[in-house]
Amino acid sequence: MVLLLSQFTGCSTDDPARDSQPLVSPVLTRSAGFKFEEHTLENGDAPITVQLALSPATAPRRPAILMLGSLQTNRLPDWSTNLVREGYLLAAFTAAHPPDPDVARRPQWLYFDQRFAHSYVLGAQRAIADSARVINYLGSRGDVDPEKIGWLGSSSTGIPGLAVATQGPRLAAVVAFVSTGAYAQWFDTWQPNGLWRGKTNSFWPETDALLREYDPILHADKLFPTALLMVNASEDKVVAAKTARAFFEAARPFYRSDPERLRLVIYEGFGHNLPADVVRMYAEHWFHLYLNPTNPPPQSAQGPGTLEESVERSQINAAPHEQVLGGTGQPPRKADASGAGKKPE
Repeated sequence: MVLLLSQFTGCSTDDPARDSQPLVSPVLTRSAGFKFEEHTLENGDAPITVQLALSPATAPRRPAILMLGSLQTNRLPDWSTNLVREGYLLAAFTAAHPPDPDVARRPQWLYFDQRFAHSYVLGAQRAIADSARVINYLGSRGDVDPEKIGWLGSSSTGIPGLAVATQGPRLAAVVAFVSTGAYAQWFDTWQPNGLWRGKTNSFWPETDALLREYDPILHADKLFPTALLMVNASEDKVVAAKTARAFFEAARPFYRSDPERLRLVIYEGFGHNLPADVVRMYAEHWFHLYLNPTNPPPQSAQGPGTLEESVERSQINAAPHEQVLGGTGQPPRKADASGAGKKPE
C-alpha cells in the first residue's frame, strides 16, 4: 500500500470562480526538460496542495492524469516519464485534513482494524469532493482539456479512485493497480487472509453507514462511459483479486454498448507488488487509447456472430489456423434432428 487515506478531505467553497484560483503563487522548478508547479487551493479547513509536472506543450490543451499524494522534488514516477514528454500533465494532490481529535480513533498505518477500515471509506468520501475541487482548478488553467482527465493509482491511491469514478466528477479513463471497488467485500477478506488485528470482529456503526452510501460497487451503474482498467494479482492477500472481480462484474452489464472500455487483468502467481514494467506498460497503453492528446478513443468492435468468425479474428499472423493444423478448411458437420453429425449439404 502507498498512502493513508485519512490525509484527504475537503469541500468546495460556494463561489466557483474563487474555487478556480490558487491561494498562493505557484512555485516553479525545472529538471530534465520537465516543469514542476505547486499550487495551494482553498478548501475549507483542508487546503489542497496540487503538484503538477508537464513538458512543453505538444497540443493546445493537455490531458491530465490525477493521482493522490505528492511528487518528489523534480522527479517523476517511473511510469509517467514518457507520457509527460508526450504532452500529458501529471497532477498529484493531497488535502490537509485535520486528524481525528480523539487520538484513540486515529488509524495506524498497516494496522488492519476498525480504524484502518474507517479511514478508507472516509478517505473515499473525501477524495470525491477533493477531486472535484482539483478538476475545477485544472479546467480554469486553459491548458488542460476538461474532457480528458484521468486517474492512476495503486492500492491506497487506486481504491479511492474507483469511488471518484463512480460518484465524483466524470473521469475519462482510470488505471487502478491492485485495487478494488468492492469495499465491504474487501474488508471481509482481512480476517481470513490473516490481516485483521482488531479487538472485535465488527466495524464502527459510522463505517457501516459510510459503506452503505459510498461503497463504489453500489454505484457501478454510474461508472460508464469511464474507461476503466484494473490490474490485480491472484496471490494478493492485501487486496484480494476476487473483490476486484466482484466490482468488475457489477459494472459489466452497463458496458454492453462498448465492452472494451472495461477490463480486468489478473496476474497469476503475483502478490501485492506488480513489476515496474507492468505498471508502465498498462499506464501508457490505456492512456494512449482513452486519454490521447489528439486522437479520439477507440470504439469496441462488434462481437463475432459465429465460431468461425471468432477463430478468424484470432489469426494474428498470416497463416489461417486450418492450414496450420493441416485441415481441409471445410465447414463443420451440421447436426440432424437426432443430434448426430452429418455432412453439410
